[in-house]
Amino acid sequence: MRSLRLLLGMPALVLAFLAVDTATQVAFKVAADTIGDVPLGLAYVGAVATTASAWVAVGLYVVTYVLWMLVLKDTALSRAFPLTALSYVTVPLLGWLAFGEEVGGRTVAGIVLILVGVVLVGKETDAPAGAPSPSELSPCGNP
Repeated sequence: MRSLRLLLGMPALVLAFLAVDTATQVAFKVAADTIGDVPLGLAYVGAVATTASAWVAVGLYVVTYVLWMLVLKDTALSRAFPLTALSYVTVPLLGWLAFGEEVGGRTVAGIVLILVGVVLVGKETDAPAGAPSPSELSPCGNP
């Protein structure tokens, strides 16, 4: 059975990784805002240990790790890693939407460049005769 492909033809596993990675960064931001200006030291460690959003961030970070390991299991690192740059698109957008952070012209230009780069890296390259094209490979391990 072929893997389910969603937006932009990316495998569902990669989209799940991107969504959880983005949620992880948002949870870290919420934790940092909750902790506030506690100086680095034992008081800071205590504040982190007692902040629910910090634990949510750590849990999501573990899920991100597991999803990344699953992506890498069946995908070449050179093809999979550029997809992580999409977090540089999703995180600023959520920062803008959720926290009212400014997304200026330079940020937008950077996001456009990142998207162009990911598309260029993701394009099929010349493969040896008989080798499957990248679009024929299933990152989920199910051809």
